[in-house]
Amino acid sequence: MKNYSVLTSRYLKKHRGRTILTLIGIIIAIAMFTAIGTIYYSAIASEIKNAKANGDYQVYFYDLGKENVNTLYSNAEFKNGGAIRQEGTYKFENDKLTESLRTIDIKSYDAAAFKDIFNVKLIEGRLPKNSSEILIDKKMNAVLKDKKISNVLNGTLTGSGKSSSAKEYTIVGVYDSNYVTNTALSYLDIKTSSDSKDYIFYANMKSEKNIVDNAQKIAKANNVKLDINTRLLYLMGEGPDKARNDGMEEIFAIIAGFVVVCTVVVIYNAFNISVMERIKHFGILRSIGATKTQIRRLVFKEAAIMSAISIPIGIASGFAGIFITFKLFINGFLGAFEIGFYPQVIIVAALLGIFTVFISAFFPARTASKVSPIDAIRGTVVVKGDKAKRRGGRWARLLFSFEGQVAYKNIKRNRKRFYITCISLMISIVMFVFFSNFIDIFVQSSKIATQAVKVEGTFINNDNVNLENLTKQVKELKGIKETYEITNKYIPYTLDKNMLSEKFADSLINNEKPEEYGQNYFINSVNMICYDENCLKLLNKENKTNIDYESFKNNNEVIIVNKARGRMNNTTIFDSFTKYKVGDEIKLPVLNSNYLKTKDTEELKRLIDNGKTLTFKVAGVVEYETVLQNIPYNSFGIIMSHDSYKRLTGTNELTILALNFDSPEHADNNYEKLNMLADENNAQYIDVYKQKKEFDDLMNQMMILVYGFISLIILISTVNIINTVTINLLVKKREYATFKAIGMTKGQFQKLVLLEGGLFGIIACIIGLPIAFLLTYFGIIVNNPVGDIGYQAAWWPYIYGGLGMIAITLLAALFPLSKLNDMNIVESLRVEE
Repeated sequence: MKNYSVLTSRYLKKHRGRTILTLIGIIIAIAMFTAIGTIYYSAIASEIKNAKANGDYQVYFYDLGKENVNTLYSNAEFKNGGAIRQEGTYKFENDKLTESLRTIDIKSYDAAAFKDIFNVKLIEGRLPKNSSEILIDKKMNAVLKDKKISNVLNGTLTGSGKSSSAKEYTIVGVYDSNYVTNTALSYLDIKTSSDSKDYIFYANMKSEKNIVDNAQKIAKANNVKLDINTRLLYLMGEGPDKARNDGMEEIFAIIAGFVVVCTVVVIYNAFNISVMERIKHFGILRSIGATKTQIRRLVFKEAAIMSAISIPIGIASGFAGIFITFKLFINGFLGAFEIGFYPQVIIVAALLGIFTVFISAFFPARTASKVSPIDAIRGTVVVKGDKAKRRGGRWARLLFSFEGQVAYKNIKRNRKRFYITCISLMISIVMFVFFSNFIDIFVQSSKIATQAVKVEGTFINNDNVNLENLTKQVKELKGIKETYEITNKYIPYTLDKNMLSEKFADSLINNEKPEEYGQNYFINSVNMICYDENCLKLLNKENKTNIDYESFKNNNEVIIVNKARGRMNNTTIFDSFTKYKVGDEIKLPVLNSNYLKTKDTEELKRLIDNGKTLTFKVAGVVEYETVLQNIPYNSFGIIMSHDSYKRLTGTNELTILALNFDSPEHADNNYEKLNMLADENNAQYIDVYKQKKEFDDLMNQMMILVYGFISLIILISTVNIINTVTINLLVKKREYATFKAIGMTKGQFQKLVLLEGGLFGIIACIIGLPIAFLLTYFGIIVNNPVGDIGYQAAWWPYIYGGLGMIAITLLAALFPLSKLNDMNIVESLRVEE
């Protein structure tokens, strides 16, 4: 034979099962490289696109005069730029609209600002061509159409210098704004416009390096003020804080590094065991003249063939997998998330794959080249291992009798292989538990934050304006199913000392010791909530209570919102704040409108000293308030009727109007009208349904990504386990043949083989689960990424992870068991394969 390397292809073909397992491990790893890289660059590209949605610019200069604008336009360091001017506030004359709806902010854009910088999207009409034409946003357009108002507006324009002048504007088009706004866009002709300091120049630099420094030099040279598009520059890696610039790349590097480690362990195990299995063959080759270099080349050629096959398949699988996943399951993730094709990802994935495979093959290749021909031919190297302790494996014997102890000693014969296998399994279970808890905390926080939110839209008043008039208008709209009238106030209030729970007594004393007054504590920010009949019906439904509204309204009944957050010994507590139970009575001091405004505790003391109190009966105790989503901090909530609130405070106000729709279509159709009504009544409208749906979609998409990542890790680990356990068992045919030769029964033999696989899983769980707990506790519980929500670590990842690990290792042992059951004892004792 002239070339020993032809043996490599023969070996790979002969052992197709083992070759396929190794190839699958490499393919999955390369697919992960590709998928992670594609997601990373696609996410950055999509976020950059989102950042540019409100303006495609890197820097802007403000408080400019006309001369400054012309100078900046001529600067050769700018790729492009555009100028705008704040014209002022425009109030047009019309008796059909309230003052807030008749007030518009006017901005003037030059041609470059319209086209290159802000990329204004027209819904209808055309762009303005002179300073007397404007675009209005879609909400204002809906208002004008609803009131049948002409496109020609007459009114007064008030500039930044407070000077006013009569102005007529003609509406020539409608643009699509990313948010509801009262801004109209006019045309700026820098040549004919008046000189002032109201100009702003937006620009992009030609060079994408040192953007901030270069822009600062330009601002200094022209004596103008500078600001930057912070979000865009950080996404480009050009933000002012270098540590923050590198943050995302570091996270990506950590994840990629973890994949490399997992893959190296998988492939190293495969190559190492494959080499050890063929030690005799390498010894024979050495005895007939093969050099160490030629032996190493055999192993490296094997690595090269596997790389050539697995890397292209892995790259294609990774890109196709992530593309299909996003298109089918998480379309629109984190906004306009579009999967792109990035050559740098392919190049890096290929290089990492080659590096990983060859670094994994290096040490086995070196071991193969150093084999002694005589020892290899004798077969002594195959069974060579570390010296086993005579009394080792007592716990295995106690649990699994004699076969358990033998199995334990067998897997520890080669300590190096034993440690590598256990480490790879530990990494798998640690990552599964950690990431499972990581996603669980987001799921639980979503439940805590949204389980009480059963409404689809809310109006919140501004400047303490009562919403009673708005309520009548909303009820007249088509598609409104229910309305919920609420008063929501936070005030310092009293709590009987005997009714404060022990946990929160310690929390308050250790953090913000409450003021004592007689038999009461003064509790900051007690949430006073007033319900109408619909609110109470909703609360009854969600909490399975049966509180009668007429009794609730007329007999001074209250409901205690009891779940609260606190801090004790630097640990978050999440528990009941009071000891109140149904049937208890509460004496509350009578308040007045002055105290509700000032919230002065000295005023509260005077009110208490007056001796006027109202006695309320506790009709219910709930953990969460149903309509809103308030979770008190070192405090509690009191729900009462509007009539009871008037008797207690002497005031009758409505601060929140919530509503539900007949269908999601009605929510969309009424969105602009509801915003218009909010403007008319000096209130703010919040589309709760849309926010909750977006949050739920985001959570589902996040879970798909995280569990997809976990699944790939498990898949790599499973291939590793099957490959390692299978080959670990097959290379010890001589030992198993010895057991059979001395009389081990078939049942004992099967138990021994299965335990050799299962013990790997048990040991990995014994060591890996405590490590996973520590990482979870200090990485998630102590530093909760979503804040203090009273989250407790989930136990299901530990149970599923542990049982899954043991099950996989047992299943891995089933593959070689059939071969070992059918082996020829005589042939196996000769150490012939």
